[in-house]
Amino acid sequence: MTDMTVTSASRSASPEDLSHVSLEPGVSRPGRGGLGRAAAWLGRRWPTMLGLGLAALSALDLEDGREQGVLVFIAALIYLGTAVAGRPGVVWILFAAATVALALLKVSGTDPWPALVGAAIALAVVGLVSGLRHGPRLALAQIPAMALFGGAALLALALSPTLGACLVAAALMAHAALDALLWRRQAVVTRTMSEFCAALDLTLGLAILALTLT
Repeated sequence: MTDMTVTSASRSASPEDLSHVSLEPGVSRPGRGGLGRAAAWLGRRWPTMLGLGLAALSALDLEDGREQGVLVFIAALIYLGTAVAGRPGVVWILFAAATVALALLKVSGTDPWPALVGAAIALAVVGLVSGLRHGPRLALAQIPAMALFGGAALLALALSPTLGACLVAAALMAHAALDALLWRRQAVVTRTMSEFCAALDLTLGLAILALTLT
């Protein structure tokens, strides 16, 4: 009679009710510990980790904060290029291409600024001609953003090391705010890029300020 009662109860129990039951005596179901949750969180936040890592590398090699203005310019440039393309995923391709091109220019001893300024002007013209002004507002806003951040990067080169570095730091942190807006709106670029860029810009901007003013 007892065996029949136990069998009937187990049949009527739901899978959730039996989820705690061990298949072997003395063996419990393995739980998901804090280490597993931390690993899962890090897996989701890889853009932040990548941005922080790149910011740390840039800060370690920092001599003149004005030199980091090129990062502000490139960020605005690839965002504008992505807005013109109308495909958020293109931003990572443009980022890789810009990184390689900048490295090649530096190795060859070529001044990158003429090429960067020319690319920015060309993209702005293409964007206006292709109808970007009739698209989403945040996409169109990348043209004045290019002028603002690009102008700040160029102006910093003409200022004293301290003032120029502070201007670059302010531009980086301002671009981080733009990244936060784009991340929240899921606009212009992919969320992974806006997250990566926000972590990089904010951390590097604070590092430049700290190293310049101390």
